Amino acid sequence: MENRYVEEYDKPTAAYYLTLIGGVLGIIAGVVLLFFLIGIWVIIANVMVIVYAQKLMEEPMEHSKWANYIIIFSVLSGLNLLALIGGVLASVYNPPSRSISPQLHLPKSQQPQTRICAQCGTITVEDAYFCPSCGKRYPDYV
Repeated sequence: MENRYVEEYDKPTAAYYLTLIGGVLGIIAGVVLLFFLIGIWVIIANVMVIVYAQKLMEEPMEHSKWANYIIIFSVLSGLNLLALIGGVLASVYNPPSRSISPQLHLPKSQQPQTRICAQCGTITVEDAYFCPSCGKRYPDYV
């Protein structure tokens, strides 16, 4: 898997919050159902829903894997509708298709500058003295 950076606004937050709220409400329902032995399973399944919601936010590029787990455990917990909707949202989440360079997060003064060769048009970094393609010397300018 290629190494990509995901911005905070690119994460599946709606799926995460719906799943998280559904998991918490499911745990509360499980506590109420503890008198009927099924409550233990409902609590465990909803804890797993919350764990996979957290994994979804940590690794959003693997959203389909975490969405499948969320959907499975939301159904096994007694059809937790909020978590189920969150799982469906996570499965249709469209991650950013671009690789974001860590250099884009640097201040403008620290980003590497580029030069364009006047003879062949090759783009190089600022500290180059000669064009790597044609060998023409760059003029000394800042």
